[in-house]
Amino acid sequence: MNEKARKYVDLFRQVKIASAATVDENGRPNSRIINVMIAADEGMYIVTAKGKPFYKQLTQTGRIALSAMCPDCQSLKFTGKVKQVEKSWVDRVFEENPGMNEVYPGETRKALEAFLIYEGSGEWFDLLNYPINRESFAYGIEAEKAGFEIGESCTGCGACQSVCPQKCISEGSPFKIAQDHCLQCGACQEICLAGAVKRLHP
Repeated sequence: MNEKARKYVDLFRQVKIASAATVDENGRPNSRIINVMIAADEGMYIVTAKGKPFYKQLTQTGRIALSAMCPDCQSLKFTGKVKQVEKSWVDRVFEENPGMNEVYPGETRKALEAFLIYEGSGEWFDLLNYPINRESFAYGIEAEKAGFEIGESCTGCGACQSVCPQKCISEGSPFKIAQDHCLQCGACQEICLAGAVKRLHP
């Protein structure tokens, strides 16, 4: 795991409480609050009981999405792949999260299974400053590009620049979007008569 990804994985652990989304067998979204129990170079570890729909959805789809709010009101989001790991990781979780003993005392922890979120991509997003700031990260896979870019068919009319709420489009040939300050609102694409503004990822 690279240094940037590890910084944000550690931040998920620091925040600890996250919303975890999965889909059920009918494709319906499900969300619940979980704790990121362990942050490591190989990813993030979580636990759930085998009797819960969350367990079934994790094992059936192998996918998860997380979102969390940082202490300074920045947000974190992540989507990736998950796999069940050895039972010994449940004991490790209890060692690093002693409060779990109050929820599952003694042998009742045997109802739990541990999962590793072993790859995926995410984003840190700060709306409290102007211009806004965002940073993408990934581990196990290449980070997906998001947002918009301006292509060679740009005529330099400046319409995109005039509607950008964060003023993060600069003149050039073609004009250029500062991705780390972009809201990804799409206003530039809507106003571009030349069709020069394209979404980076469908």
